[in-house]
Amino acid sequence: MDVKAAMLNSVEQGQASRVDSMTSQASREHDFAKIKQLSKDFEAVFLEQMLRTMRSSVQKSGLIDGGNAEEIYRSMLDGEYAKIMAGQGTSGLSQMIERQLLQTMGVKSEASEIAAKNNARSAYQKASAATLQPEQKEVKIKAEEARVDRVR
Repeated sequence: MDVKAAMLNSVEQGQASRVDSMTSQASREHDFAKIKQLSKDFEAVFLEQMLRTMRSSVQKSGLIDGGNAEEIYRSMLDGEYAKIMAGQGTSGLSQMIERQLLQTMGVKSEASEIAAKNNARSAYQKASAATLQPEQKEVKIKAEEARVDRVR
């Protein structure tokens, strides 16, 4: 009977550990989803503040002035624009915040490493292309000057 009890106990412990690993994975995925949402929300707040600042730099004509109601509407409109822009993820701010938060938690995801490598590669290619272009133009100009000198 002790053997049966020990076997049942080990089976129950194995099932319990599987359940624990599944719940810990589910909680990690929930944490990742929270981090993703948090980074998008932060990007939306940042973009809203940027839109507000941009709008305040434009002078009002005074021809058509909606007063306080217009300012409230513009503020709400800027908030919605910011949420839409953050949802599209074109600025890349939320991805950087998400990657930084994951690194702070000690999680290195393959996607973040691949994204970092791709960003570094594209920055290198842009920098090398920018440095090569002036040299190529200079060579072409010198070649044309040499042709002009030969013709004279």
